[in-house]
Formats: sequence, structure tokens, C-alpha cells
Amino acid sequence: MTTIFFIGSLIAIFAMISTKILQSYTGKVYFTSSVFEKTDSKIYEFIGFCVYKYNRYKKITKIFIFEFLPSYMYEVLIKLKDYVAKRYYIAGDQFRGKRMLRNKGSVSNFLKNITEDKSKNKKDIV
Repeated sequence: MTTIFFIGSLIAIFAMISTKILQSYTGKVYFTSSVFEKTDSKIYEFIGFCVYKYNRYKKITKIFIFEFLPSYMYEVLIKLKDYVAKRYYIAGDQFRGKRMLRNKGSVSNFLKNITEDKSKNKKDIV
């Protein structure tokens, strides 16, 4: 990597020396200096654009990391807490033997069987 930078800087130095030699032979100093001024303004404009983009994305990442992610994680944890509490409540009821009364399902059939058994017992007594 350092060899590439060395070769690049060596080429730039040779280009600068050759333009100075060309200027001294032709006597046209203004051509190269105007080209350098135009490229300088373009380079400064590009550097300003890069600094603007860097600052913009830096602000965006700060907003994402310090505002969005914590609020998103809070929402996920709240939903997870509700889900775990619901599952814990259902599991606790199943361990203790409590049942949720529903219109359909095994519990309603169980209650129906109990009422039928009670009605049969009453008929047998009479």
C-alpha cells in the first residue's frame, strides 16, 4: 500500500516538474495556473460536499442509535413482557386446575357433562 502511494506521489512530482519546465520554455504561465485554480475550486467543492455528507450521516446515525433503537427495543420488550405474562397466567391456571370458561371447547363440554350428571342423579333420587 505504501508503495502505491509512493509511486503516485512520485508521478505527481514528475508532472509538476515537467509543467514547470514547459512553462519556462513556452512562457505561458497563465495556462497552468488557471488549470490549477479550476481544479483547486473543484477539489474544495468536493471536500465540502464530503464534509456535508459526513455530518449528515453522522446525525442520522446518532438519531438511529440513541433515539430509534431504544424506543424500538422498549416496544419489543413491552410486547414480550405481555406475551410472557399471558403464557405464565395460562400455565399457572393449568397447574392449579383452574379453567377458562369458553363457549366452545373442552371446558364447555366438561360443564355440560357435569350438569347432565347432576340431572341424572336428581331423576334417580325421585
